[in-house]
Amino acid sequence: MPLHDVGYRAWEGTKNSQLWRWWVIASVGVRLAFRSTWLSRTLLVSWVPAVAIGIGFFFYEQSLVDGSYRQPIHGMVLASSGSVQLAELALQDPAKVRQQVWASLLLTFFRYPQAFVMLIVIGIVAPRLISYDLRNRGYLLYFSRPIQIWEYIFGKSLIIWIFLSLITTVPALMLYVVGLSLSPQAGVILLTWDLPIRVLVASLVLMVPTTAVALACSSMTIESRYAAFSWFALWIVGWVSYSILSFSPLAARADLGSRPASSISFQTRWELLSPYHLLGRVQQWVFGLYPDDRSIWPYLAVLASVTLVSVWFIHRQLRSRLQS
Repeated sequence: MPLHDVGYRAWEGTKNSQLWRWWVIASVGVRLAFRSTWLSRTLLVSWVPAVAIGIGFFFYEQSLVDGSYRQPIHGMVLASSGSVQLAELALQDPAKVRQQVWASLLLTFFRYPQAFVMLIVIGIVAPRLISYDLRNRGYLLYFSRPIQIWEYIFGKSLIIWIFLSLITTVPALMLYVVGLSLSPQAGVILLTWDLPIRVLVASLVLMVPTTAVALACSSMTIESRYAAFSWFALWIVGWVSYSILSFSPLAARADLGSRPASSISFQTRWELLSPYHLLGRVQQWVFGLYPDDRSIWPYLAVLASVTLVSVWFIHRQLRSRLQS
């Protein structure tokens, strides 16, 4: 039987708005990522630290009505990135420093457990996002549609942002709600209204640079295992470099014995080499716990530079592929 009208035909179905083209990339990527058993398990485990921080909120609010809880709160504040002065104020008058103590607990949640979980989650999700498209030439299918390179990058980034929000932003906001529910004072929301905003900003500080670097690693190779190795190696090398270069100055200052411990609690400038410490300092500044006598601008400048260079590299890799 002969065939008739073989060729391109107009699409008769419902068309999505051009403003939401990036969402198609993101939604498909999220569904594919959820097929990983390891990712699902990691997401479940990531909520366990939130329970421990929630217990910290409980003990702090109990210290307002029961003085026997104040001594443990003193140690908890010191362990949760709080200063010695903040710990002393929490021991004397906990209600006066509620906002700062809550901020230190939330910073601890971002700084310690979730930073390591973030490293694993991105290591599972990100390496395949662009490298698979380059290896299977799937990017040709994307760009055969009326889509821009920046929309492709934004769609891929949104995949990572969704998973990072599930392990950082959502549980942090729930911890804030838990704190409100445990507080014996009705006006606590007026004292801590800025903390949800700080949580969102701290989440952006974590998500945007790490996603840009992870996608840059994914775009430089067609083998996802090499991209994963590059991602983890970057963090390990940065941590080791910082530890080696900062150990001698800190040991020398500690041996002097003429300065109190608080004067050497702030680490050296070599923190700029370590992604973990770099992000931690900026998040500390976001939560209002950064030392007043230290400048945050070097940290912000390095973080912004790394993000912009990574995005530029991804755009360059994709553009060169399309032109070839």
